[in-house]
Amino acid sequence: MRLPLKVASNIRARKLIEPGSRILVALSGGPDSVALLLCLQELGHKRDLGFAVVAAHLNHGLRGTRAKHDATFCRKLCTKLKVDFIEARCDTPTAAAHLKRSGEETGRLIRRAFLSKAAAIKACRSIAVAHHADDRIETVLYRLCRGTGLAGLEGIGWTGPLSLHGEPDVNRWIAWLQNGKPADEPLVPKRTSVLGEPVGVVRPMLGCSREEVLEYLRTKRQRYCTDETNFDTRIPRNAIRRLVLPVLEDKVHAGVRAALWRLAEEAELHAERRAWRRGWLDGIAAIAARGFLALPVPRGCGMPTLDELADVTNLLKALWQMKDAEVGSKHLQSLRSLFGPSGGSRQIALPGGIVAERKEGEVWIRRN
Repeated sequence: MRLPLKVASNIRARKLIEPGSRILVALSGGPDSVALLLCLQELGHKRDLGFAVVAAHLNHGLRGTRAKHDATFCRKLCTKLKVDFIEARCDTPTAAAHLKRSGEETGRLIRRAFLSKAAAIKACRSIAVAHHADDRIETVLYRLCRGTGLAGLEGIGWTGPLSLHGEPDVNRWIAWLQNGKPADEPLVPKRTSVLGEPVGVVRPMLGCSREEVLEYLRTKRQRYCTDETNFDTRIPRNAIRRLVLPVLEDKVHAGVRAALWRLAEEAELHAERRAWRRGWLDGIAAIAARGFLALPVPRGCGMPTLDELADVTNLLKALWQMKDAEVGSKHLQSLRSLFGPSGGSRQIALPGGIVAERKEGEVWIRRN
């Protein structure tokens, strides 16, 4: 089965889920979230990954009996899989009218609030959502059509924040359930393993296609729920999926999906390098106060180039008045190795009494 292998590779390469942690899966009952739940439960038992899975389901109160059916399906599936489960329902139309926002925007806001609180209750470090490659491709094309800038071309990223800062409190419209029946609002523990740490979103299936997801479910003989609104082409994203992309593949270029994926990857790489450079500039600005230079280690955009490291060492030589220290290519290669995924907690000596040391997500450069 290709899906678990690809998801495991994504988790390891991008450090999406920390070993020993708990991960909250946003479970709608649809094919994508069901596949993600099964896949993560399978991978969580692997020795080098070793994480626990919790599932969370929210009934948005929009689809009547179909929504109740989806909730029941999710509850029974988690019971069968022996997965910890938490659920709630909300009154999206009433909340949208009160907030004077669209139903879609209100639904997203309530969903974020629900997942954030569910993660805190269940002591989960992050939230896994089931976006896959086709979702990202469709988002890029949608944004292109609406006139996005370079930042929007990233589409859906591998990770993201779950920020509620500045948003209205929507908890009054969230009704918590226990076995499908109303329950008291669960209390967030005063101290949990994730207290004080920001809860973020991860997308372990982002590199997998929709067909790979469906094939995995067919192989597992696993049923799932179908949301009939996904077939409504009056909704722009559905129109792109069902009408626009097939025409582009047939009439323009058969590899249009791969081209849009590469565009999103390049945009993400560009954004990561920009963020990384800002971190370097912040570190350089703080040299005088700290007495040393702390450079963040790039996450997904590769290691710094030798030219970039040469610029850094030349700057330090000037600041520390060590112009006679000859830092050559061999030294720069050793310094560059500290920024790699296997940099560990080690240090190297550079000419002029300069010491570079890897400290978790940073490399410190100081005078000995």
